[in-house]
Amino acid sequence: MSTNGGGSTASSGGGGGGIRNSMLRHWRNSTISLSRSGSRRGDKSEDRAAKRLSIPFMSSSTASTPKSPEATPAPAVEPPPPPPKQTTEDVPNGVAPPSQGISLHVTVHIAPENADRFLAAFKAIFDVVAAEPECTFFEIYRSPEEPGKFTWVENWSKDRQWFVEKQITKPYYKEYFEITEPMFLKPREATMLELVGPEFSVVKGTAF
Repeated sequence: MSTNGGGSTASSGGGGGGIRNSMLRHWRNSTISLSRSGSRRGDKSEDRAAKRLSIPFMSSSTASTPKSPEATPAPAVEPPPPPPKQTTEDVPNGVAPPSQGISLHVTVHIAPENADRFLAAFKAIFDVVAAEPECTFFEIYRSPEEPGKFTWVENWSKDRQWFVEKQITKPYYKEYFEITEPMFLKPREATMLELVGPEFSVVKGTAF
């Protein structure tokens, strides 16, 4: 009985120890499992937190940049239109600048004592020439340094060929040349120029 009892006791003791060992192992395994499970949950939480933190950054880096509006090309600049031609209604005293023609510049040298005689003869031809319809301007000038030096300008609406063939051959020049040429100290100086254009011509008022 005692042996059986002892054996029974030992068996019971061994059974109790086995149960405790089994429970201990189960508890340890459960603890480890819980720890691992907790660690995994922690990792997942950290991942989610990291994702939350990274979402704005990722969104800002991957978001498409709004396109700036395309610049509107500047309109082409056109050259200004040519100025309108002036008419007799656009300028004072009904005088309009010519659109074409020539300008004759003549210089003569007279002895100072003959200056008055020359001007008297010149005045007669001046009035006749200025009355020609093709003559648009006629004015004479005197040098303040050389009293016998005179220069005049004649503007004509016609070209050079017309002036040489039609104007200078008119008979009223003959008497003028006969009176004035003997007074010349040296040959007359004459230059004929062409008009650039009406945009570079201004006429204000009339003769004095």
